[in-house]
Amino acid sequence: MNPLFRSSLSAALLTGMCACVTSSASRKPIPEGAVVLRFAWPEKLSARVTHTLHISGSQGLRTYWWSLWPGPEEGQRRLLVRAEAGTSQSALSAMADPESSLIFDAQGDFVSHETHEESESLGLLNALPLSAEQAAGIREQMEAAREDVARERWMQRVGRWRDVMLVPGETVRTRTRMWVGQNAFEREEMEAEERITIETGVACSPDDPEKNCVRVLTVTEPLHAYRESDPCERARAIKRFELVTDPRTLLPYLTRSMREDQMDSCRDDGTVHTREMHQGEEFVFTYGVEPVPQGTYSRR
Repeated sequence: MNPLFRSSLSAALLTGMCACVTSSASRKPIPEGAVVLRFAWPEKLSARVTHTLHISGSQGLRTYWWSLWPGPEEGQRRLLVRAEAGTSQSALSAMADPESSLIFDAQGDFVSHETHEESESLGLLNALPLSAEQAAGIREQMEAAREDVARERWMQRVGRWRDVMLVPGETVRTRTRMWVGQNAFEREEMEAEERITIETGVACSPDDPEKNCVRVLTVTEPLHAYRESDPCERARAIKRFELVTDPRTLLPYLTRSMREDQMDSCRDDGTVHTREMHQGEEFVFTYGVEPVPQGTYSRR
């Protein structure tokens, strides 16, 4: 599977997740019951990350291991990622962009990502009959795509929520943009609305009796259908993103992204046929567990 296609797939799920949210500093006084999300990751942690990709009823599974260490510069931390071998349940999992190790600073800002030299994508690239110049160009594009995915995942999970205040029962509405169309070649970036809500008293994991987490739900829809006036080429889309996190630390426990597309076309007899496509991915984070000794840390 072309690694650039995998990156475009993830981009479809990630695009539009960075619209601005009002920070707690600009909303005064603080309403009763409001939740302010604070970044306060521990100095060290270990976690199992289960990544499931869903496309129209099929799914693929991968497992990763996180560990947190001091970064290359003062105040920075390195989140190391180790892939667990043999966890894929189908070839579909090869379409998902893998987790990358990354560097972030004391404020929770993304600094950089780190790519494993022996990654599956690089192995595929080395097998292609390319000149050194062609291979270098494609490698550069792949690295840029991987960094974009790593940055966007960090923003989804942590970055965009730092010091954000949300009120249970209140919907925050913002304008953003999202791609809508019949396919990757016939599409348009359209104006959209993003709606954000929060639920408190949520269990961080299925066996958690304390319910100290919150669930943040983001729903994004275009303001109009793609080619709305043409019943034979009309398209609609909706994206949902769910984050279960500890509001005291912004340690994520679950993220779930889902995109639904409906695309209309006309049959020879003039009747309209609607095709539907569902794609998404889910990450489950289980803290305090360690991997068996295998695999290689994803770092330069």
